[in-house]
Amino acid sequence: METLFVIIMIILFFLLMAFVFSAALLTPLIGKKNFLFVIALGFVVGVIGGAFFIAPVYDDLPDMARAVYMSTSNQQETITLNISTDSDVNKAIEDVRNIPGVQSVESGEITVKTTGIGNAWKSSLESRITTANTNITSGKVISGDTMMVQLKPGSDPTQVIKQLKSWMVLISGIDIKYSIVQVKLVVDASKVDEVVKQLPQGEVVVTEINGPVEKEIQSLKNTLPGKNNIILFCGFLGVLVGLVGMFIDTITRGIRGIRDRLRQKGD
Repeated sequence: METLFVIIMIILFFLLMAFVFSAALLTPLIGKKNFLFVIALGFVVGVIGGAFFIAPVYDDLPDMARAVYMSTSNQQETITLNISTDSDVNKAIEDVRNIPGVQSVESGEITVKTTGIGNAWKSSLESRITTANTNITSGKVISGDTMMVQLKPGSDPTQVIKQLKSWMVLISGIDIKYSIVQVKLVVDASKVDEVVKQLPQGEVVVTEINGPVEKEIQSLKNTLPGKNNIILFCGFLGVLVGLVGMFIDTITRGIRGIRDRLRQKGD
């Protein structure tokens, strides 16, 4: 959310509070009905203002905090990407590597979707998969049609998948439908947003961002009260503003009296 828009929303909320205060000033201090009217007016206007002006800002508070943390942090974040092997994985990785702010790029895991893997083949594939390509360090069958394949750093995922596909068909008749390479980027925290914007559109998908900044944001989210509580708080704030408007004369006289007594003590 743009800073100007946030400022406008907050100003509009304060204008609503000013309306409640003005309405309370114009209400004669006689009768129970006027008192209840001010309370009801303050609560309703406060809730409306909270729902329409404060809640949207509150929803974007973690993102605004993230922007502040990122702009001031000199630490690093890890961005996890998924790249389909149907595309040119090597070119996509090279394009990502050349984005300013990217410190390193590493591919280390491939999710492989296959035709059905029977129980008889599960242990055999897991124990023999490293023979399909020297860059494969391990493999695990996690469901009847899915394998997770771990690679050595710096491996060529496209070449690995080609050899793995041929090997699996040859020894078991199991074919690979498609596969997705997981790529991890180490990025300067202050450059995360810029890097994400420059990622090749349609070729990569951001699945996760981890690091010190994200931990700070998660801690902030855990400490923030619920949005409904904020809206209710705005309603009670409206009631408080209305009551202050109704009893402003009494409050002012009280403050003057305290100030006069303090002056007399000082003399």
